[in-house]
Amino acid sequence: MTMSQVRSLLPTLVRRLLGLPIFYKVLIANSVIVVGGAVVGTTLTLLSTGNTEHLPELVALFATTGTLLSVVINWIVLRAAFQPIAALEETADQVRQGNFQVRAPSVAFSDPDLDALTATFNAMLDTVVAYQNRLRELSLRVLTAQEEERRRIARELHDDTAQSLTAQLLRLKMLEDRGGVTDRQTLSELIGQTAATLESIRAIAHELRPPSLDDLGLPAALEGLAAQQRQRFGLPVTVTIRGPRRRLDPDVELALYRIAQEALTNVAKHAQAGQAQLQLSFENGQVTLEIRDDGRGFDIGQLPSRHGGLGLFSMRERAQLVGAELTLASTPGKGTVVRVTAPLSPQAVAGFFDHRRDTATETPVTMEAHR
Repeated sequence: MTMSQVRSLLPTLVRRLLGLPIFYKVLIANSVIVVGGAVVGTTLTLLSTGNTEHLPELVALFATTGTLLSVVINWIVLRAAFQPIAALEETADQVRQGNFQVRAPSVAFSDPDLDALTATFNAMLDTVVAYQNRLRELSLRVLTAQEEERRRIARELHDDTAQSLTAQLLRLKMLEDRGGVTDRQTLSELIGQTAATLESIRAIAHELRPPSLDDLGLPAALEGLAAQQRQRFGLPVTVTIRGPRRRLDPDVELALYRIAQEALTNVAKHAQAGQAQLQLSFENGQVTLEIRDDGRGFDIGQLPSRHGGLGLFSMRERAQLVGAELTLASTPGKGTVVRVTAPLSPQAVAGFFDHRRDTATETPVTMEAHR
């Protein structure tokens, strides 16, 4: 083989050596060091004593013996030293196949750094499993909440709308039996009944998805929500808007609206409050929603169970999904405060409404739902 061929093969050999697993790299390096030391040491010893007669044989003997001993000893030591890495690799492969219950075992002959890596890997798997369980629980609770909402809507449609339509149908059949002749009073009652039925359907549709949220934005939707709480539960809700009104990201608007809806529903059903205050602020590069009531409050350290509805857990999840932060403050006998803060995106459009009404941030725009 010529020198040019050797030079051409050298880069390929180097690339293959660099591509070897670290186990074999360390093994080869240690073997080369031991063999080199044996050869050099033997040669220097024989040269210093002047005994060069059997120099090649002795060098070959020590090189062969050193190579075999080095390979065997390094193989045993390195296999034991790299056993934690092999265990981590096997565990990671099982996780990749979907087995999240497996954990990397501890190895007797190991290194403190590898032990720390194994512990960190297992802790990461515990966190993944915890998030999976949390996601599974949230999905189940979402499905449960959907079924409860469907049951409520079905009950309202059956008890209110369907009965009203049935009564209208019976009266219309009576008119048909009379030959279509009716008096003004009966006609007026049918008109009023039809209007009430239409209003009931409109209220259900508004509760499911208020058109003002898409058309006018969050402030108008919150004002409508306050009026709805007054009409449905008899709860006076004061709405205050601070700062120039603006449109937010649709997901943020929907999340804040649902949080306010859930919080006000909890106030109406459980807080025994005389009134509630809802404040929306566009200040300091962030939007803050605050729902405050004067109800009986509760001990935060003894929060009720998550089962039986989304509740506070749902509000926290909605806030986290849009990058907002939710805080809860409550004292028995002194009411509850729910506060949600989200950063204003650069795309938020200020001045969507009348600037003359909203540019004075010092004076809040206030609407009382009971007026």
